[in-house]
Amino acid sequence: MNKSTDIWQEYENGVEFKRRIDYYNTVDENYKYFQGDQWGNTESEGLPTPVFNVIKPVIRYKVSTIMQNDTKIRYISDNTTDKEYKFLNEVTSLLSDYSENLWDKLKMDFHNENLLQDGAITGNGFSYFYIDDKTKEIKIEQIDGTNIYPANPNVPSIEDQSYIIVAFRRSCEEVRGEAKKFNIKELDLIAPDTENNQFAGKESKIEIKDSDMCTVLLKMWKDKNTGTVHYSKSTKSCVYIEDVDLEIKRYPIAMMTWENKKNCFFGVSDVTGLIPNQDYINTIAAMIMASTTFTAFPKMVYNEDYVDNPNNNVGEAIGVNGSSLPIKDIISYISPQSTSSDVFNMFDKTIELTKELMGANDNALGDIDVSTTSGRAIMAVMEQTALPLESVKRRFYNYLEDVALIWAELWRCSNTKSKPVIVKDENGMDKVYYISAKAFQKLLLDTRIEIGPSSRWSEVALLKTLENLLTGGYIPFEWYVALLPENSGLPKSKLIELIESTQTAEQIVK
Repeated sequence: MNKSTDIWQEYENGVEFKRRIDYYNTVDENYKYFQGDQWGNTESEGLPTPVFNVIKPVIRYKVSTIMQNDTKIRYISDNTTDKEYKFLNEVTSLLSDYSENLWDKLKMDFHNENLLQDGAITGNGFSYFYIDDKTKEIKIEQIDGTNIYPANPNVPSIEDQSYIIVAFRRSCEEVRGEAKKFNIKELDLIAPDTENNQFAGKESKIEIKDSDMCTVLLKMWKDKNTGTVHYSKSTKSCVYIEDVDLEIKRYPIAMMTWENKKNCFFGVSDVTGLIPNQDYINTIAAMIMASTTFTAFPKMVYNEDYVDNPNNNVGEAIGVNGSSLPIKDIISYISPQSTSSDVFNMFDKTIELTKELMGANDNALGDIDVSTTSGRAIMAVMEQTALPLESVKRRFYNYLEDVALIWAELWRCSNTKSKPVIVKDENGMDKVYYISAKAFQKLLLDTRIEIGPSSRWSEVALLKTLENLLTGGYIPFEWYVALLPENSGLPKSKLIELIESTQTAEQIVK
């Protein structure tokens, strides 16, 4: 039997910690409940198994509320004493514009939404950034919390860790191909394993039959002398990349914690606290369904001396043999007792209170009649319902700042001569600038996140305000059309064309 590597032993220590806090089971259970698999292997004892999923809309509401604000990365130079500070400011302005292009290229809005959903379900979201060998551009890969193993899980910070281990599942063929680039001879040590129980979701434990998958461990640590990040890669029995200096001074992993847990690297999920309420709602619904199924309709009772073919089916004829008794004395029906209204009230109240306590009432979930509600009222409702999420938003914006700083480090260290930066000019055309490696070294970049208004609700508010101004006679129709947003749903360009043609016709008549 091949001996495990030292990295694998450190990984096993992290696995043991997560098992002790029941992390893997909690994550899997949370995903199941979010996706609607809420009965699992529970014995229903003949009851129906309905699912009234209150977890999914609550989580989706919270994620969409955080995502609805536009965000932009803005770089600034902290090197204020440099004689070329004005030039450095121009460079940071270019990098800020370039970050917008990279944001779109990496589909960061899509990744951020997934990251926030993972955070709400598991407690954390992680993004790993690296430079692609072929394109020399930054790439992103999202990592589940189950795949991250810090050196000290009692310290809730990435940058304060002496090392970070990230676990991946890869095919042995792919890993051997990577190992050959580093002239590794013992390729037979890269062998398939079944170490997939520590990955998130029940589907992750199911792999293609006879597949040659293995767990790859990426270990990153900071050199004590230089402070730069180094990395190595290994399987269970083979270290196939020994020690590579990335030359960056930040771990290329950005973490977003949904809710902090005292003295713990891993955060708290909203789903975990909702599961008991969800179980109660489903159980009450199952009992109500069973009650209505078995007792909602009258039950037949009959005298078996006279009835040969009893049945309770609607429209079926029943034969009665040789009796002078009134039919009501031969066949009758027992009317069932009605279910107490307390059951229905408690069912509705539990759903209502669960949403309320999670800060997701009907207004928050989008039940607003925008046709009769003023723009200011819409904005006020949305701002009020978003207040409970302010602390989560701040942690998300902190994550975005970390992303921006990681990008800056990767740019600085991946360009030994100059970096081409593509930005849009005033006409929307791509323009290429080159930033020297020397300028990158001088920048001492810092960053801030600019937060814009919610595009969806600010547009609704704008439309309602314009309508009120128009109907109140405060602005002419031409102004109303000119101020309409381009994607308002109204044919703005056609309206402008009709207005212009009408004005032209009036001038001709005059």
